[in-house]
Amino acid sequence: MATSSNYYIDTASFATATAVFVNQNLSVLAPDGIYKFGTTTRQQSGGVLQAAVTCPACGTPCGGAISGSGGTGIYKITLDVGSLATGAIVISFDPAGVPDGIRATYNGVVYNKISSPANGVRQGTPGHFTTIGTTGADCGLNGNTTTANYTVYNYIGTAFVNSGTTQANTLVPGDVFLGPTFGNTKLVIPKPTANPSVVEIEIIGPCSGTGWNFSAICPTALPAFVGSNVSASPTVPCATATPNTFYFVKVHTAADTFVGLYDYVFTDSNGQNPLANGYYRTTNVAAPNGVIQVSNGVVIALTPCT
Repeated sequence: MATSSNYYIDTASFATATAVFVNQNLSVLAPDGIYKFGTTTRQQSGGVLQAAVTCPACGTPCGGAISGSGGTGIYKITLDVGSLATGAIVISFDPAGVPDGIRATYNGVVYNKISSPANGVRQGTPGHFTTIGTTGADCGLNGNTTTANYTVYNYIGTAFVNSGTTQANTLVPGDVFLGPTFGNTKLVIPKPTANPSVVEIEIIGPCSGTGWNFSAICPTALPAFVGSNVSASPTVPCATATPNTFYFVKVHTAADTFVGLYDYVFTDSNGQNPLANGYYRTTNVAAPNGVIQVSNGVVIALTPCT
């Protein structure tokens, strides 16, 4: 949903401006997103205003699924997550074999931490794409630094359309993670306030013949579970009290409502504050387990309590 604010541009006309700024001396770029003045609507991406677009292309409502395929390129989705709801936005991303990368920008912050049901957390360099895929489909990314100018495709309505522009990007070895499988990974974006209402999703296909699946759950409060205070020891007694309310994002694929391996865990229902590293007693795990080990905000082990 649109909101009105004061912004500044670097030319006399919004139609010819190259960027939108938040201050009068034009030193601070406005967050990437959709901006409208009069009858002109333009998307700012990477701090650069794109060509004018029609209103149906301004934002894709959250809650749906999108599949992409094609050649090398950067595929962009402007996701409308609403200006009323708060909670966590949960992104699902499956690269389907050939390596692809993802990052999301919301309220000026870049999110690129994903958790896989097959092998847990993967996260590229801050601000970069986190790129995953199968080892056998590698196109020379693993262990190398890859710099290229990628054609930009914008998602408009039901398809990706060539924008006629390119975007330079560098992938370094710390951005690329290959393995036998990754499955349907999850990326969590906290939305503790009603606005902004737009998330910029970018998916990079650095190899030819790319294909991937994407979906986004609209912001909602995360499900809760009870847990103990953090412990430094894995031998947490079964009698340990569980006075705390925590929250989780399900990553594991079993059809249950328990906290499981590689799930995200938080202290708040917006997915903003990960649990501290350590061990927690909880009753919301599948038997015979009773203790979760947390590292980097994700469950990395389940063990019985003592």
